[in-house]
Amino acid sequence: MKHFYIVVNKEKKHAEKTGRIIRDFFETCGKDVSCTIWNGPQQKEYDLPEDTDCIITIGGDGTLIQTARATLRTGIPIIGINRGHLGYLTELAREKDIVPAMKRLLDGDYTIEERMMLRSRVFREGKCISRDVALNEVLLSRYDSLRTIHYRVYVNETCLNEYSADGLIVATPTGSTAYSLSAGGPIAKPDAKLVIMTPICSHTINARSIIFSPEDTIKIVPESENQITACDGDAPFELQAGDEVVVKRSRHSARLIRLSGESFLETLREKMTFV
Repeated sequence: MKHFYIVVNKEKKHAEKTGRIIRDFFETCGKDVSCTIWNGPQQKEYDLPEDTDCIITIGGDGTLIQTARATLRTGIPIIGINRGHLGYLTELAREKDIVPAMKRLLDGDYTIEERMMLRSRVFREGKCISRDVALNEVLLSRYDSLRTIHYRVYVNETCLNEYSADGLIVATPTGSTAYSLSAGGPIAKPDAKLVIMTPICSHTINARSIIFSPEDTIKIVPESENQITACDGDAPFELQAGDEVVVKRSRHSARLIRLSGESFLETLREKMTFV
C-alpha cells in the first residue's frame, strides 16, 4: 500500500491530532507515499483519488460503518482508529500503536476480512422508492408514537409470522454484537454467512431470534402507520401501511484490515468483558 485516504471525524476528541500524526509519518516516507485527509461530518459519498489503496477512519465504529457504506462499491479496504467509546470494529486505539501500524500497512503486513452486508429496498405499490445498504443491521421501528407497531414477515415469499412489537432487527454477523445483541439476539462469528432476525420487545411470548441462510430474502410489511426503517441507524425512512421492506444479502462486502492476531473469542472477552 502506498496511497491512503484518511477520514477524520472532528467531533471525536483527539481525532484531528491523530490525523496529523499519520499525515506527518507518511510525508516522511517519500514521494511514493501519499495521503488525503478529509475533515468533516459523515457523508454518503467520498471523492476518492483513483489510486487509493487504503482508507483510514479516525473516530469510532460509526465513522467506520458510514465510510464502509459510502465506499462499498470501490472494494478499497478500510482500517479504523478508535477515538470513540467501545470501538468494537476499529483496529487501533492507543496513540503509541499508530505509527507502527502505518509501517505494517506500507510493508503489506496485514490481513483483510470480508464482512457480509445487507441490501434494503422499500417498495410502495410495486415501485422501489428507497434503497440502502447496512453493515450492522436493517431496522424497522416506530416513529413519533409510543404505541406498539404491527407487521408481517415473509421469507422467500412465504408468510412466517405476524408480530406486535416495538420493532424488528435484521442483522449481519458483524451486527450481531450491536443493536441485535441488546435486543436479545445471538452472537455470530464475523466471517459467518447468515442473517439474524430479532423482534424488539415482542408481545408474543414465543417470539425469538431466527437465523436464516444468506440466500434467503426477508420481506417486512408494516400493517400500521408511524413506522420507519433505517440502515445502521442512519437516515430513517418513513413507511406507510402496506409498504414492503425487502432485505437480502448485498453482492458487495466490506473489506476490513486486521493487523493483530487476536481471535474472535479474545476480542469478545476484551470488548464484552466476558470472564
